[in-house]
Amino acid sequence: MLFSTVSLFSKSKQFKIFILIIQSFYLIHFIFISYFGNQIQYTDIYLFFTHITETFESVAALYDITFYPLLMVSTTSFIIMYIRYEKSKIPTFLLSAFLLFSLLFQDKMYDASLSLIKESVKSIFLKKEKGDIQKSDDKNRVPLHKTDNNIILVIGESMRSRENLKERYEIFENYTYKTIASGATNTDVAVPMLINGGISPQKINLEHNLFLLAKKNGYKTSFITAQNEKSLKYIEPYLHREHIDDFKILGSRDDKDLIHNLQNISLEDNNLIVLQMQGEHSPYIYYENYDRDDSIELRYHKSMNCSNTVLKQLIKHVSNQSKKPFIFIFLSDHGEFIGENGKAGHNRFEKEIYSVPLVLHSNLETHVEKLKNHNDIYELIYYYLGYAKEFKLQERDKIRVYGTMITEEDGYIDIDM
Repeated sequence: MLFSTVSLFSKSKQFKIFILIIQSFYLIHFIFISYFGNQIQYTDIYLFFTHITETFESVAALYDITFYPLLMVSTTSFIIMYIRYEKSKIPTFLLSAFLLFSLLFQDKMYDASLSLIKESVKSIFLKKEKGDIQKSDDKNRVPLHKTDNNIILVIGESMRSRENLKERYEIFENYTYKTIASGATNTDVAVPMLINGGISPQKINLEHNLFLLAKKNGYKTSFITAQNEKSLKYIEPYLHREHIDDFKILGSRDDKDLIHNLQNISLEDNNLIVLQMQGEHSPYIYYENYDRDDSIELRYHKSMNCSNTVLKQLIKHVSNQSKKPFIFIFLSDHGEFIGENGKAGHNRFEKEIYSVPLVLHSNLETHVEKLKNHNDIYELIYYYLGYAKEFKLQERDKIRVYGTMITEEDGYIDIDM
């Protein structure tokens, strides 16, 4: 395919410009493969442009991943610009026919530049609108009884489950722990489903929103995130902000700020408090005295140490200050690859991504033995908000995990848990 393409365009006066464009496609795709360990897909291209700042922050910190593709492509491009060439003498119609043949059988040829071009074209036809946010007239969800408790939900970022970590952390060892399944493989889908009890991204109903339900039963509601506004862009429409009394986007990327903000909330009232951590967000540098020259694994470990410290302090504060029954729930939005088998990042249907940690600390019954995924956590909070007589989950043989698109265009997988 490359031979026919180069030969065909050698007949053009803009030949070298075309070759440099092709080289840029190779560079992008090689960096992607070096980081994620997979061929690029159209959904990856869409996510690149919708999360462009985060993408550059992550890739820029990984010198070992970007250096060799950049060196190879730069060297090749330099040589191309200074070599002499002759126009191909092969008839144009033969070259065009061979190029068309190559395009038809591209899936079996694994050409990096052509694959990127094809996936780029497919991404143009993705649905760009939000998911189907429903606001039904569902009046059935009314409190069954008054409650007296504090509910604290802490949402981690890109934290791996215990069995996918080499080191041991106190937060997993000293409190009730279980590995569960995330609702989706990235934050923009997993968090909206969690907060609204969505069984699928396209069936998210804001009438089932936890903040709305909490307000109906007399709770004070808080949502505080250490992340910035750009990170929250695709989540905020699903939070039902008008039902959140204390809504803060701290933007500091410092999870210790969550401790100070939690300390400013009176636990004498009934509260539903949701805290969102910066956590283990790539490139894993959101802690004191970070060193960008550290390996991915070491930076991730140091980030975990920071999260471990913050979570212990959050739990300690709630345990000491809540005079009424409380339940503290920590879970991660999704997991992360940190270099194993040449893979990094998330957005893939792999156990390292959809397996996430759940940590519980409570003087109420946690029902931990029944909990298997994010949706079960929603049901547990729903129960303690006073909307169910008993905590009961439907029997399931499989757990469904969705992908990275709120429009469900990249599908789902069913897993055993």
